[in-house]
Amino acid sequence: MQRRSLRLFAVTLVGVLALTGSLTGCGKKKSHGLGGSDSGFVSGGTGGGDEPASGPSGLSSDIPTDLPSGASDLPSYGSPSTSDPYSSSAPSTYNPDATSETSGTSCRYDQSTSQFKYDVTVTNTDATRSFRYSVSVSWNEYGNDGLLGYDSQDVTVLPGQSETFTAAASYTITKRTQYTCQISLASKTPASS
Repeated sequence: MQRRSLRLFAVTLVGVLALTGSLTGCGKKKSHGLGGSDSGFVSGGTGGGDEPASGPSGLSSDIPTDLPSGASDLPSYGSPSTSDPYSSSAPSTYNPDATSETSGTSCRYDQSTSQFKYDVTVTNTDATRSFRYSVSVSWNEYGNDGLLGYDSQDVTVLPGQSETFTAAASYTITKRTQYTCQISLASKTPASS
């Protein structure tokens, strides 16, 4: 076990020396590196001293330094026109909350079908886009707000138009019951073409 720990320490020490390229001891700095020289791993350096590294040495002096500052020989394609079918603009935003665009009337219980019913009207206030509306209706017991029924429907409404549907939920009333109808959720997304 002790031999294994000693090996691990030796491998770690060799790794640190290889990465740093130097060993400090006895107050004297000495660099170690590949190739037997005292240059260490300092690229373009001066041999491991405390001076900052300079540029690479030994390069050919016939490297051109008068490179063009701009790309003047590239073709110009101009600005995209407004009739360009490939240019696009950001889609206009909309408020997904459609509560203000929905209303309900005629909250009732139909004894012949044993259903709560509620007529819901959805009005698309946008003049240019169709929207798909998701509307949820709940019937609650009056006073203690116990849920008696629930219905959710989707309807697509054209720009500037209104649509009416009847929400319904089956429920058998066995005793005198007072209830309320409410639109519990109304949201919209742009209708796909």
